[in-house]
Amino acid sequence: MVKPILTSYSPSVTTALADYIASFRADPYGFVMAVYPWGEPLLLDGTRNSLAKRTGPEKWQTEFLQALGEHIRNNDTLLSMGLDPEVWMSAVGSGHGVGKSALVAWLIQFFMSTRPKLRGAVTAQIQTQLETKTWPELRKWHELLINKHWFEWTATSYRFALCADDEKKNYCVDAATVSEHKTEGFQGLHNEGRTVICIFDEASGIHSKVWEVAEGALTDGEGFFFAFGNMTRPDGKFVDCWDEYAHLFYLRRVDSREVSHTNKTYLQGLIDKYGIESDQVRVRILGLPPTQSYDGFFSFDALQAAAERDMQLDPSAPLAMAVDVARSEKRDRSVIAYRQGRDGRSRPMKEFQGLNNVQLARVVMEEADKYQPDAIVIEGVSGQGVIDILKERGYRTVEVYTGTPANNYLMFANKRAELWHDFRDWVVAHGCLPNDPTLLKELIEIQYKYQERTGKILMESKQDMQARGVHSPDKGDAYMLTFAVNLARRDSNLTKHLKERRTAKVEYDVLGY
Repeated sequence: MVKPILTSYSPSVTTALADYIASFRADPYGFVMAVYPWGEPLLLDGTRNSLAKRTGPEKWQTEFLQALGEHIRNNDTLLSMGLDPEVWMSAVGSGHGVGKSALVAWLIQFFMSTRPKLRGAVTAQIQTQLETKTWPELRKWHELLINKHWFEWTATSYRFALCADDEKKNYCVDAATVSEHKTEGFQGLHNEGRTVICIFDEASGIHSKVWEVAEGALTDGEGFFFAFGNMTRPDGKFVDCWDEYAHLFYLRRVDSREVSHTNKTYLQGLIDKYGIESDQVRVRILGLPPTQSYDGFFSFDALQAAAERDMQLDPSAPLAMAVDVARSEKRDRSVIAYRQGRDGRSRPMKEFQGLNNVQLARVVMEEADKYQPDAIVIEGVSGQGVIDILKERGYRTVEVYTGTPANNYLMFANKRAELWHDFRDWVVAHGCLPNDPTLLKELIEIQYKYQERTGKILMESKQDMQARGVHSPDKGDAYMLTFAVNLARRDSNLTKHLKERRTAKVEYDVLGY
């Protein structure tokens, strides 16, 4: 529970605490070790301490804080000689789960605790990053802070609580997204003669103009600039920190495997699956930029293996039938594909061109009556007419909208990217594909990138493929749609399955042909 006001402490305790905190003005590592209850089983209110099994920061965090302390002490020397202090500039590129957000929280609380009337700003390209990661992490460490009663946490700011309300705006750190057209958060950050801090979270997605404006805010007083993030782009200001501007920055790359709390078995599995030089591993584990903005999603070796792999049939696995409906009857193809467990080969794909909705629905029903799928999956935008007909005739049809948010919305830009990722995992692990040159060509040609503003995986659009002279991956899309349903195995409840499975058998042509 946050203690409401400082007067709940005796004057001697208040003075002692202030003097104790002030002693760490040039020692951020010492501050972090002193103000949080590392290794204590319980907090003062009797609740369990989340730091009970931790003795301090990770090695890379310790090195960072110690380097920052050395910079502050060097500046003290410069000031004592009547010289201007130097601005701290740092960039940390890392894999996932290394503790960047924790370090951001410590930095905010260190500077707020040791610099009166500090002004600061924390930004990311999208508000979700601040709302779901950065700022909640600050709240968590605020609750553990020995002097937390000095400050008040809100959803968008961290302020000194013991001054008049009209003065709080001059002693705070604010969280706000900025863009090339919205830079006011940094333009008004000047704090002449005092301390200014700028923190970029997920810095790869922040526009170059925002970098320039932020740098301009550091020209007065004691300035500190921090950039953190996964290196989701091969170019831009964040990558330039290690190249063109390397002489200006304290630089650190953090491999996810060097952090104590990450799952090393899972990380090694990703390396084994995709390869140490793959963009997935470079960005998500090694803290390196991708080799290019767009990259091939499937490897040739994985596709060749899936086309040559011995068939492993599993009749009790659920059978998904997917229909990729042509957006244009004249230009595009409609494709029907099947997948049952590891088997994507034994039932032949079917492709059609020039069919209208009624004609295609008739073909789908004929195929469904023949193979008895557990579900028919169709993309809802282009396939709505076919879906309506199938549902009217009683076929179990699942509508999928690939532009909707992914289940794992922190990793994928939309459902389409997530389904393609599931498809690729199946191909790499054990999937059996037909040795169809058109299908394999489609899969080897489709590309992906890390979304500029969010760092999420985004599949290349059909429009972008057409712009570079590549045909729409109609067959690939049909296989991708089979991963949109999570069906129970047929042997999990065989009696119920046989009883409830819908078979459309009539004595006349349902469409009047």
